[in-house]
Amino acid sequence: MLSLLVLVSACAPVEEQPLRVGTFLWPGSEPLFLARDLGYLDDGSIRLVEYSSLGEVDRDFRNGRIDAVSVTLDMALQLQQQGFEPRIVLVMDYSHGADALLARPEVRRLEELRGRRVAVEARSVSTYLLGQALAKAGLSPSDIEIRPLPSDQHEHAYASGQVDAVVTFEPFVSRLRARGAHELFDSSHLPGELVDLLVVREDVLEESPERVRHMLQAWFQALRHLAEHPADAVTRMSPRLDTSPEELASMLELLRHPTLEENHALLHPPSSPLLGPAHRLQGFMLERGLLEEPVRPERLLDVRSLEVLEEVR
Repeated sequence: MLSLLVLVSACAPVEEQPLRVGTFLWPGSEPLFLARDLGYLDDGSIRLVEYSSLGEVDRDFRNGRIDAVSVTLDMALQLQQQGFEPRIVLVMDYSHGADALLARPEVRRLEELRGRRVAVEARSVSTYLLGQALAKAGLSPSDIEIRPLPSDQHEHAYASGQVDAVVTFEPFVSRLRARGAHELFDSSHLPGELVDLLVVREDVLEESPERVRHMLQAWFQALRHLAEHPADAVTRMSPRLDTSPEELASMLELLRHPTLEENHALLHPPSSPLLGPAHRLQGFMLERGLLEEPVRPERLLDVRSLEVLEEVR
């Protein structure tokens, strides 16, 4: 009887766990949730895991609690250096104004940041935007007082008077603007530099390529819905961001989601347009101690899943 039970147990199918995808509050990644809402994304195959800050989602990817993650380019470079074998399977968006440095009304120019308290999420692409803004004003990080704070604490820090300026991203930019803050510098001054990516562990990509393809297919279906039915799309997406459909529509105007064809070019070394920004960002990170040694950004790029999508499109 015991041997029969063992035989039955051995023959029973093992239930596959869904691919766990970490996200943070950012309008650029909302098409993933739109895809789920529209039924394009199978919750049994792909599980979206929501985090309140970039630091949290980065931590859980490193700890193996999630299999894929929506991250910025700098975080992908850090993951590569630390041996986590990340693979970029999708360029989700470019920020053209959705990331910004905002300050109190009395701080009228970048030069007036000298000696001021500036909140920024540590080890994030916001430090790059801050560095470029300071350089434009002839300032260095030592000329300001940097307050490392997670993005979900930026609004409170500003409202409570703890900081004079904040480097953050939507929807927090709009919330700070509503509290009287004004922009001194934003990502529109850095065209093509601030990019958000979908990164998958190499072992997960090898073991579950069909799930990755399913997620990418759902992404592009959601983008098509956004383009063809924008009012319906922003109405569906805005509640999670705690904003109105009109406000979300304005935020999305500050982003650009590359098409399938553009993604194919972006993820195809050695001619990828992504490599120039990656090397410039790497130089900045090495200079600031955010990377210990140079990495090979071209090894991050993995176009295989997109190539299959093109075949079945």
